[in-house]
Amino acid sequence: MKLRIMIGVVMMIVLATIIVGCEDSKFNEQRRASTENRTEVMARAEALAPAPHTENFPLRETLIKYTLRQDMVNHPWYTYIMSDTGAITHYFVSTTLPVSTNAFLGSTEIIHSDSNGKVVLTAPSLDGIYYGGSGSSSNQNGWIFIDAATGAMGVVYGHKILTFDAPLMLETDALLIQAGE
Repeated sequence: MKLRIMIGVVMMIVLATIIVGCEDSKFNEQRRASTENRTEVMARAEALAPAPHTENFPLRETLIKYTLRQDMVNHPWYTYIMSDTGAITHYFVSTTLPVSTNAFLGSTEIIHSDSNGKVVLTAPSLDGIYYGGSGSSSNQNGWIFIDAATGAMGVVYGHKILTFDAPLMLETDALLIQAGE
């Protein structure tokens, strides 16, 4: 009796392996065919419209300049606040580029693993508060800045802003920030 059960179990394992192998084989064939098709299409596309040989990379240079200027300490940044109609109403000078209130110093996600698998969860922020989604889904996006003249920290909510590292020639009043006692 035990021999029959063992033979039955072995046969079921062999049958399951064959079924999985066939399904795996079909999947691998589909993947191979799809990859070959995409490779052929790409070869035709490159033959008709080859990638140009670039020499100057000005976009990369701009990104490098942007990164280097972000790294400057106390470099003045002139941030202009715009109205809903796009008119510039005020400006202020800050010590850095304004930073989004949806930016965080650490990862906003944590991977939890157990016997049921893995799931990505929202991690608590460094302020001890959990934020929705990945931590940057707030519709209350603001821009954090430190005023260059007073050292006061400010947040501008709900406005469109433009920021430059040199003043624009505009007829706009500066936003004078004064810290209270």
